[in-house]
Formats: sequence, structure tokens, C-alpha cells
Amino acid sequence: MKPIIFSVLLAILLCQANTTSAQTTEPTRYTVYGYHKLNSGGMRDDFLKLGKAWKKIIAYKKKNGMQDDWSLSRVVMPAGASTEYDYVTRHTFLGEAQLAAHLEKPFLPENWQSQLTLDEIKLVLRAEEIRTYVKGEVWSTIDATTAPDMDKSTIAVFNYFKQPEGKTRADHTKMEQDIWKPVHDARVKDGTMKGWVLLGLNMPFGSSQPYDMLTVDVYTDMKQMLAPWFDAYFKKVHPGKDMTQLMKQTDDATNLVKGEVRMVVDRLSWE
Repeated sequence: MKPIIFSVLLAILLCQANTTSAQTTEPTRYTVYGYHKLNSGGMRDDFLKLGKAWKKIIAYKKKNGMQDDWSLSRVVMPAGASTEYDYVTRHTFLGEAQLAAHLEKPFLPENWQSQLTLDEIKLVLRAEEIRTYVKGEVWSTIDATTAPDMDKSTIAVFNYFKQPEGKTRADHTKMEQDIWKPVHDARVKDGTMKGWVLLGLNMPFGSSQPYDMLTVDVYTDMKQMLAPWFDAYFKKVHPGKDMTQLMKQTDDATNLVKGEVRMVVDRLSWE
């Protein structure tokens, strides 16, 4: 990418981050999601082995201050041959310097082969044969509530949103922080979920994007995700308030475009 084009994109990225992120002295946490489609059903085992090789490369990057975290998840729902992607990689970066280096430089560091076995090197070189890289997105964290052991969780529900005409991302953020975050704070405190994260889309950008906000609900396992909670926690956290009215405030601020359930199959912190 030419330097002048990259400078313009990074300026837009930083402007968006500053307008959507809560005031904090901590560096902005950026997440780059990569969406992958297996080239055939028979490639699943090779892809998971490829993920193990990527994990070693990411561990090297983290050790050298190039990246903060990584995970690989399988899309549980929606499912079927017609789905847009089968797996999602999550790369996280602390601050603009780490993200800028990731966007400017090749994914594989110069000495990447020294981090892998011969078989793993062969898998990395076959990556395009094994899977198709469908798309990538850059998100920044706006708000979150998390349990100390959230990294042990395996299930995440992704809710993608777009604001209706006349509403902004700031309107959505306020609604989430006023209505939903207190509920999830209580759930995390009680141990009925492991975390909740609110993110804003930085790249790609523009009015043609189908969504621009995202919440992630994190659970220990599928059983915890499926356990009923709605009525009890809304009454506990918003006593005396009309739940119908709270739902109307939610619907007025944003539209739920799509939802996905993903299962984490590997994470940088897992041995």
C-alpha cells in the first residue's frame, strides 16, 4: 500500500476510534477478525493443524511486542455448505503502533520458518490451498465487562448491529451502557457468563457496510449459554422499570443485523 494512502486510512481509523471509545488512559484495544472458508470439507484437519502453526508465529510476535493476543474459532451457527465462512481468527493489538505495523507489514515475520517444524512450514505454504481468506475487519473496543478467567471460555455469541436512520454510534453506545452493560455486569459477577464486549467497526468503513457495531457475549460452554437468564436479571438490575419500554429504547437505538455462535478451538494462552 502506498504511504500516502495508508496515512489517510490510518487517520480515518484513529478518528473513528477517538469518537467511539470511552475515555481511558489505556491504549485502544484493536481486534482484527479474519474470516476463513475451507476449500473443501476434507481440509478441516489440515486447517486445524495450520492454526497450530499460526499460533507459534503469533507467540513469537507477542514475545517481541508485535501483537497482544490471538484465537481461532469455529462458526457453530449458522451452519451448512452455503455459509460465508467456517472459521474466524482473532488478532488483538494494543495501541495504534502495533496495529499500523500489522497493516503495513506481511503477516509472516522474516524469520518465521525458524519457529516451525518442517511439516508446519509445508502447511503454511499450502494455506491458500487449504482455505480461502474471505475478508478481514478492524474493530476497536468501546466498553467491556469480563471475568478474570474469561480466557478459559469456549463459546461466544456475536451480535452485529447497524443504527437506523437518525441514530448514531454514540446513541447505540449510550443505550448499551445504560441498559445492557449493568445486566451483564451482574451476570459476570454471579458467574452466569464470562464476559461482554462492545466494539465499533473501524475498517472497512462507509454507508454501504451492513453493520458497524458489535457485542460479544462470552460463556464457559454451550450449557451456560443456553441457560435462561433474561427476566430474572432485568428485574434484578432494573427494578421497577418496564421491560417493554427498555426493549423499545434498544430497538430505537439500533437494529440487530445478524447473530452468530462461535466455539473457540484454540487460543494463544492455551497450552
